[in-house]
Amino acid sequence: KECRSDRWADNTNAAALECCGRVSDKVTKEQDMRLERSDTELFYKLWFPLLDYVNKKYHVCPEAETIDQELGVDACDAKAIADYLWSHTGVIEEYLATANLSDEHAQIAAGWVQCKPGKYILERHLKKGSAFISAEDGTVYMVKGLFSTWAEMLGECPILLDAVLIPFRDSIISDGLVMPYRICFGKGAREDFKDAYMNAKRNSAIRFSI
Repeated sequence: KECRSDRWADNTNAAALECCGRVSDKVTKEQDMRLERSDTELFYKLWFPLLDYVNKKYHVCPEAETIDQELGVDACDAKAIADYLWSHTGVIEEYLATANLSDEHAQIAAGWVQCKPGKYILERHLKKGSAFISAEDGTVYMVKGLFSTWAEMLGECPILLDAVLIPFRDSIISDGLVMPYRICFGKGAREDFKDAYMNAKRNSAIRFSI
């Protein structure tokens, strides 16, 4: 897997963060595969200050003085700070006690305590998102992209990923810092992944929210 050193800034090209630097300018008609642009912008508006708080209080990346929405941040620094956050989710409550957020925005950020970090198989792309299968317990999640769809960013499936899934309103997204492994799966593995997805679909067990 790799973490690229691209700068992360809050604009359309900042969707590169979703794959540590990889982004597509392709415009898709399948709007349901990703968040509405206004929601994606809100996510980053909430996400940057939280990372900045974590880094300043716990000095995860001391060389990164400020995690700023306009200036951007090295994607690998962002990944390190986010990893600390997801392994210490109590920090979110600490942050909310000091942040001046509206009730609605505070509720969104508070929901991130329900994060689902782990390894996932990105099995297929659908109109309402992309199917992520947990490598740990086989749970299937329908995950939306941020500025870009998963199909635009990563292309053909299946793909093994390190990812952190988080709730956003009534959808599931990632924290934007997904790390793909360069692994090619054989026919047998592909059939297993397909079966896992189809079984979840038949049993109405696909998770659309966390």
